Amino acid sequence: MPTPTPARLVVLVSGSGTNLQALLDATADPAYGARVVAVGADRDDIEGLARAERAGIPTFVKKVGHFSSRDHWGPRHGRHRRGLRADLVVSAGFMKLAGESFLERFGGAT
Repeated sequence: MPTPTPARLVVLVSGSGTNLQALLDATADPAYGARVVAVGADRDDIEGLARAERAGIPTFVKKVGHFSSRDHWGPRHGRHRRGLRADLVVSAGFMKLAGESFLERFGGAT
């Protein structure tokens, strides 16, 4: 019987990354069925990104202030997620509202 391919998770964090750490601990077991392929945030220098880096997971930062509006910020997260070929986006303490344009990009897949 073939081994199922683990789901690819992109995790969004906002602070210390304790929810991310719980996911990293769980995904260490191959039977969990998922693995974290990237971790994103809306600000630099947070422990959640440091946890990901220590685990060898790529990180990215998309700051709201770098875009002309929140409506432009949300779709950028969406394009980045598609480029990572993620199956799911997990909000692990990430408290920003992504908005309708972000959610529509995934057709209910988030």
